[in-house]
Amino acid sequence: MKNLLKKRAARSLAVRRMFNSKAGMSLVEVMVVIAIILTLMSLLAFGVMSQFAKSQVETSKLSIGKVAQDVVLYTLSHKKPPSTSEGLAKVYEGLDMPTDSWGNELIYVMPGPDGREFDIISLGADGAQGGSATDADIKYSDL
Repeated sequence: MKNLLKKRAARSLAVRRMFNSKAGMSLVEVMVVIAIILTLMSLLAFGVMSQFAKSQVETSKLSIGKVAQDVVLYTLSHKKPPSTSEGLAKVYEGLDMPTDSWGNELIYVMPGPDGREFDIISLGADGAQGGSATDADIKYSDL
């Protein structure tokens, strides 16, 4: 009986020590966890932003294709495409002018390169001629 009481007392002492001990994380451990979380979040944000930039380029290509269709319809109904000086304003008379994904107006050129009737150009994310990646010019003649 005494052995049983001693065992129970030892168990209850161990249980009390377990609950009385300070369980938790030190400041350094918390800072390491936060650093890991921030690193993972920055990698995720970088991946999302690069996909967003690619989608803006693809959306601009689709917009240029739609504008080219509108110019072709204008050409069919008026027997000639608008001149460079008339531009897309002639095609979209009374309507909002189309823009690329970055809010820049599209450029209309007549005649286009390589014997094409016209060309439509987006200057890319930077809004200036030339560039690379998302800043590169997007041309209907290259699509």
